[in-house]
Amino acid sequence: MRANGQISRDRELVTSMSTVAYVLSREGKEFNRYLLEQFQPWERLELEKMGAVAAMPPEHVLFYKAVAQTLGWLQQLPIPKERRENDLKNGLSLVPQIYFQVLLEARSGVVPGGVAKRLEELLGEAQEATRGKSPRRLLAVVAGLQTWAAVELPEVGLGGTLDLEETQRLALNACGRARWTALAPMKMYALCKGADFRTPRAILPPLGSAVSRGIERLFGFALGESESDYQLSRGLHLKLADLAHATIWDINSGLHRLGGGS
Repeated sequence: MRANGQISRDRELVTSMSTVAYVLSREGKEFNRYLLEQFQPWERLELEKMGAVAAMPPEHVLFYKAVAQTLGWLQQLPIPKERRENDLKNGLSLVPQIYFQVLLEARSGVVPGGVAKRLEELLGEAQEATRGKSPRRLLAVVAGLQTWAAVELPEVGLGGTLDLEETQRLALNACGRARWTALAPMKMYALCKGADFRTPRAILPPLGSAVSRGIERLFGFALGESESDYQLSRGLHLKLADLAHATIWDINSGLHRLGGGS
């Protein structure tokens, strides 16, 4: 039998880690509320009048909106926490709408010259009309659009939701090295489905640079884009989520904030 002192230290370690997990989840829940508020303007847009949208199950349309929204995260500049409420009043940025349009056109097989050329064309028109700046990390955006244009989303299940595990499998098979752009929409979709939606434990949380830095601050090691790193990250997310009685998305956003993400 282990000495009482060792048992006491073990309990103290678990308690301390539970506290860390709770703080991460609390910060993550707040950030996820902000992400949902950012997503709300999609509901006010009349995208359903587009021919390609009309032929799709609403759940597929929702997922493609999640794809466009998360690709929009790639070019956002850091936003101080106190400015977020004012920024939300501006509604949905034109850029995610363009990503959505390109994705639908690509899924319909009507993108002359390919995704990159069509995206450049629409962004050029938008910049001319709004005097806006070109988004950052366009290569990553193009890779994400190409990934999801190649994925045939699974049929909507009996519960009225997509099978995220199957969707993830299809996306990872199609994405090549663009793992983040394949995984981030899973998070946005799950958040949109609400607290009652149960994310499969096989889902890999997106591992962006901020999340990686958050993990490094906590555990002292950095994670990259390899399959083994994603598996390790998932294990950490699940353990912390279980300790905090939270979701992996709360932990993911908590780590994002800990790593300096805005």
